[in-house]
Amino acid sequence: MRSSSQPGTPVADPDVAATVRLLHRRQGWGRAAVTSFIAFLLAAGASSSAKSQGTPPPFWFGVIVILLGALTIVGIVAAVADTALLRRRPPAVRAQAVPLAAHHPSRPHAHHYPPRHQVSWAFRWVGMLLILVVAVVSVPGVVDGVAYLAGAGKTVTFDPVSYQTDCYVRSGCQTSTSGILETGGTGVEATWPDVVPLGKPIQVREPVWRWGLGEALIDNDGIAVAAALVSLLMEGAAVVVMVYLVRLTRNWLRHRRQRTAPAPSAPATQT
Repeated sequence: MRSSSQPGTPVADPDVAATVRLLHRRQGWGRAAVTSFIAFLLAAGASSSAKSQGTPPPFWFGVIVILLGALTIVGIVAAVADTALLRRRPPAVRAQAVPLAAHHPSRPHAHHYPPRHQVSWAFRWVGMLLILVVAVVSVPGVVDGVAYLAGAGKTVTFDPVSYQTDCYVRSGCQTSTSGILETGGTGVEATWPDVVPLGKPIQVREPVWRWGLGEALIDNDGIAVAAALVSLLMEGAAVVVMVYLVRLTRNWLRHRRQRTAPAPSAPATQT
C-alpha cells in the first residue's frame, strides 16, 4: 500500500505527499484571491459611493483599492500556476492525493497557526486586514446615511466657491461644487455633489460624523441608502474577519504554550 487513506495520518508515498502539498498550496492561493477580490469589491464600492456624493476618497484609500486588486491578480496567477503543475502529475498520483487533501487536518485555513503555506496565508491575511481598514473608515457612512434618512443632523450654510469636474473611466465626468461649510462657528472645506450658483449660500444637512467616508455631503435619499448599504456590507465582512482573527489568536496562544511547556520527564528506572 503506497499511502494511507486515513485522515490525519502521514502519507507514505513521497509523490502523493508532494501532490497533497501542492493541492493545499493551490487552495491557499485560491482563498487568498477570493478574499482579496471581496475586499476589492467592497473598497471599490465605497470609493464609487463617495464619488457619487461629489467627494472622491483620499489618495491613500485609492492605493488600498489598487493594492487589493493587485493581491487578487497575484492569487489568481499563483493558483493557475499550481494548477498547471498539478496537471503534470501522473493521474494515478492525483487520484490518491485529492481525497487525502480534502480530509487532511492541515488544510490552508486562515485561522490555523503555524501555517503550512506561509506565503499564501500571509497574502490572505493582508487582504483580510485591509478589509478591517476599509470597514473602520466606512463606519461614518452608515451613521450619516441613516441619520439623513431619519431627518437627523442640523441644517448649516454652504457657501459655493468654485466648480470641480472629476472624470472616471467608467462613469464619465461629474461636476460638483466646492465651498465652505459654516459649522460650529468656523468654516470647513466641503463639496456639494450637485452644481449650484456660485456666491449664493444654500442650506444643507451637515453630516453627523465628519470623518473617513463620512466627509461627503448627502443631498438625496438614494445616496443616503447607497452609503449606508455599502458601509454595512463592509462592516459585515469585518465581523467575519474578526471571528477568524480571534480563532487565529487562540491557536497562536495554544501553539506558544505547547512550545514553552516543559518536556515530560522520563520515568525513573528501578534497579
